[in-house]
Amino acid sequence: MPVVDIEENIKEIRASLAKLSQEMAQLQGALRIFEDFKRGGLKTVDLPLDLNTDHITSDFVSIQEKPE
Repeated sequence: MPVVDIEENIKEIRASLAKLSQEMAQLQGALRIFEDFKRGGLKTVDLPLDLNTDHITSDFVSIQEKPE
């Protein structure tokens, strides 16, 4: 006969909820950043070709003026 461990299920569900809460906070932060970009007038963001570099050279820096 199958058995369900109540305590183990409670622990797993609490761990899942904690992980989802953390992911939700990260998504809310990312959303806030992109909304601020939009309010600042940005439509796109140029990224370096190699995202693994520790520095960004002037070739990759893009300055977009705020629309009037």
